[in-house]
Amino acid sequence: MLVITTLGLNACGVETAKERSKPTMTQDQAKKLIDSYQTDILANLPIKPVSSPAPFRDLECDLNNVGPHGRKQTWRSATFEDLPLPDRTQAADAFRTYLTGRGFQQVEADTHLGWVKMKNPKDDFVAVLDGAADGSRIFQLDVSSPCVWPNGTPPA
Repeated sequence: MLVITTLGLNACGVETAKERSKPTMTQDQAKKLIDSYQTDILANLPIKPVSSPAPFRDLECDLNNVGPHGRKQTWRSATFEDLPLPDRTQAADAFRTYLTGRGFQQVEADTHLGWVKMKNPKDDFVAVLDGAADGSRIFQLDVSSPCVWPNGTPPA
């Protein structure tokens, strides 16, 4: 759950009231793009998840009372079976290579904790591969949206 909280805080960031009042894509559009990214990433990893991706989860974005409230960030996870460390390392390398080729940039990597966070600067979607260096933790792929208005426009 720590990764998810971090995603929410880092993806929304500190913004001005004017920036928060701009129209965005809808939450449904964000979910479709998450599905597309997740499908593409999974197709390019040397391992496959143990089941279908988890249901979407939503998080309120307005964390510091600046501007109108009501934007949401949404994300979805895919969990992999318990894999030996070499398979996790290979998956992390493929994850970085594939997403870098798609224009994503590495935001953070923590080799001690074993996660890699990549962000697409064109649309602010984030992909995290968590557990790549730790055989005892859950190994999962999280893809999250930036903060969006559920229907694409701020409240009047």
